[in-house]
Amino acid sequence: MTAISTPATHQPVEARSTVVIAAAWLGTLLLSRLPQIILSELGVITPTAWSPWWWIIIGAALVALTYVWPVVRPLRGYFLVLTVIYAASILLSVLGRISTWAMWFGPDRPWAVEFFGDRLGVVLLALSLAATLTLLGHKRRDYFFAFGNVSAPAQGMRWPGQDKPLPWTIAGPLIALPLTALIGAAILALNPLTGAALARVIPLLPAVFLLALMNAFGEEMAYRAAPLSQLWQVVGKNQAIWLAAVWFGLGHYYGGISFGALGAVFFTLVAVLFGKAMLETRGLAVPVFMHLWGDVVLYTFLALGSV
Repeated sequence: MTAISTPATHQPVEARSTVVIAAAWLGTLLLSRLPQIILSELGVITPTAWSPWWWIIIGAALVALTYVWPVVRPLRGYFLVLTVIYAASILLSVLGRISTWAMWFGPDRPWAVEFFGDRLGVVLLALSLAATLTLLGHKRRDYFFAFGNVSAPAQGMRWPGQDKPLPWTIAGPLIALPLTALIGAAILALNPLTGAALARVIPLLPAVFLLALMNAFGEEMAYRAAPLSQLWQVVGKNQAIWLAAVWFGLGHYYGGISFGALGAVFFTLVAVLFGKAMLETRGLAVPVFMHLWGDVVLYTFLALGSV
């Protein structure tokens, strides 16, 4: 087939797509924890010695590259979003050190209040990303800040012997149930639960659910919807899902309920499912629902440490 060229770049469409996809992967890995992981595992630095400012510098360089290399110009919004995530995270960490914030949500406050302040930062990060995309001219539905079509078909998921894909109203719970059970089993293996302990945490379940909902919404909006919105039409649905998922999974290499290589792989695969749900429903409802129940389990066990 004869390659098609465009007057703007004089690059074949096929070649340009390959370059853009390669640049997206390289930029994603540079803006992920991978450089920190490599340097830490080689003993060059300690994990805590890595500064988020490095990501901002890398992100600024990648955004600048899109102005001087027309082929990668379509990735400008994606690189900008990832850079804004790190910049906003630094600003929110500064907010957490303000005396008034510490007075409201500091460690001397009740458990639910302290964790509310912690998860409020994630929600504020999500809203800052939404505001940034709005200022850039995107509508809410463009960056999936909408309920979405929860009855949309889950492509590739169907009952045995059936040709019609399952709707996400069924596929979402079917995915969420084993994921939640797996997370619960992993936490239980490390923190055995007694009936007496569970009885003590029951009064805190409304706070547990609120915190889980805040975390699920914040992470899906900031770490999934915003990057995917700038990427999927540039590199295609499947590439976009995996790019965002690998970036998210590498973010769990250090910290979280499961860390290291196993944690990174697990959360990458989970993010693939959440990203697929987001793109196919064009909204937040299904991925937030799928994300929510694992967080309910997590915050239930965190609440146990306060009673």
